[in-house]
Amino acid sequence: MEEEELQEKEFFSWEEFSVFFDAWCERRKALFFVKSSMPLSKCKWATAPPRPDVVEALKYSSVRLACKDFRGSSKPDQGGQQKGCSASIVLKLSPNKDRLIVIECQLVHNHALCPIEFAYYFKKGHLLANSCLPVRTTNRISKKFVGPPDVRRLLSYCKSRDHGVLDVLTVLDGLFASDPGAKVKLVFMEDKVIIQTIFFLSSCMMALSRLFPLMLFFDRMVGLNEEFDLYSVLCVDGAGCGREVAYCLTRQETPDVLRFMLASLVQSVPEVKLQVRCVTLGVEIAHLEAVKELLPNARVQICRSQVLEMLFSKAQELGATEDKRIWPLLCRLAAAKSPAAYQEAVQEMKAILPQRFVRYFLRHWQPRSEMWVQFWAFETARNVNACELLKQHQSRLLAALSPSPTVAQCMMDLLAMQEGSEAQELDERELATHYRAICKPEPAGLIEEELGFARHSLYHFQETAEGYLLRDGVSEFTMDRALTRCSCSIYTSSLLPCRHLFATRLRIGVALFDPGLLHRNQAALLSAC
Repeated sequence: MEEEELQEKEFFSWEEFSVFFDAWCERRKALFFVKSSMPLSKCKWATAPPRPDVVEALKYSSVRLACKDFRGSSKPDQGGQQKGCSASIVLKLSPNKDRLIVIECQLVHNHALCPIEFAYYFKKGHLLANSCLPVRTTNRISKKFVGPPDVRRLLSYCKSRDHGVLDVLTVLDGLFASDPGAKVKLVFMEDKVIIQTIFFLSSCMMALSRLFPLMLFFDRMVGLNEEFDLYSVLCVDGAGCGREVAYCLTRQETPDVLRFMLASLVQSVPEVKLQVRCVTLGVEIAHLEAVKELLPNARVQICRSQVLEMLFSKAQELGATEDKRIWPLLCRLAAAKSPAAYQEAVQEMKAILPQRFVRYFLRHWQPRSEMWVQFWAFETARNVNACELLKQHQSRLLAALSPSPTVAQCMMDLLAMQEGSEAQELDERELATHYRAICKPEPAGLIEEELGFARHSLYHFQETAEGYLLRDGVSEFTMDRALTRCSCSIYTSSLLPCRHLFATRLRIGVALFDPGLLHRNQAALLSAC
């Protein structure tokens, strides 16, 4: 009967067969393994080959699964010969080259099936593991931070590019090679060699979060590709620009991403836990209570302009007429400068908007007014246009990311964006003008020259206990934590800010124009004339 169930059964992916076969084996308490197989990627075709996505999904053109005891038991029979079990299952690529079909199954075993033996040897997902990584390995490291040795070990186990795992591990290996202090957390689907979530941040991003922990912004880029969304946590640097301090790539519909990402950030940079005072979120982000649990001194704000857009859309959905007063009214509501002004706008809203909308507003947004009305906004955040900051971030992402990128490609694009963002934010001419306004011509010229080198030089950045370390491939340069002193000969001979100080300040968002950089060389200032 079970042979009839399996015979000619069709599967449109190796994963589909693996999941089915795990359940089938668990019911029968039968142990099978892949005795032989032919990868689709190695087949030669007289006619048109299968599409690349089919090759990725099916993986094999033929597979023979044999009973664990096909070689026979350890005890020979009376004739001195070992009898092997002939139970087996054979799958083969269909003539249309779009599915695997069970073409042969012999399920009669010549030995008793032992539940105890099955429980000991059976590993769910082992067929998927055969094509990439051992499932027990991915289950063990899932939801944990991984370091360079872990990634190298996983790469040594990896047998194919299944589900992009090999490509992701290769990118992580490159990240750790250039930035050993980076933090990476991997989450795999349970009992599958499929990446669910990747959280990562570089040493530079950690330095940014330590320097500018006061306000954080949680941003989401929906539909990065067909499977993944991209989440970012941003801070506001010394120049007032939004800077990424953490990334999270996760499969769509993954629950509770906010909690996971904030917890991972606090684990990576523990000192920010008590320093964050405000976290701004988009209107669609759920589980806001996670902010208070993980960042006890922080208050939650919801992006005001997104609330406005949602309220306007909801008003139309709930029957509001084409009334030119609605949008200005909602704007006054959100921008209220006092509780009285807010209540006045609410009363006006009750007069001109449908009761269904008013009830919706009073139920969902009135209780959270302190999270989005300007009067109750976090004081420092009042001068930061959260919506504009998030829009600029989305624009940078769209410009930097490849169309429909794989997870590995997206990671490479994001890391490259981190490197490239520094050069874009350096306006040498404007900075040189500022320094010429306070310096004598000769030192001002030297500073302008160093600014140019800061933009065009490539450095490896590392945060240390004493400050920062910069490598240019030949030499190392150390700087204090205030970024006012450098060990290079340019600084020590002139006591003027050097390219290394400027490059590091640019990297971590510290102001490039800083008269304090000249405090050890007062003679360079015009006021010394």
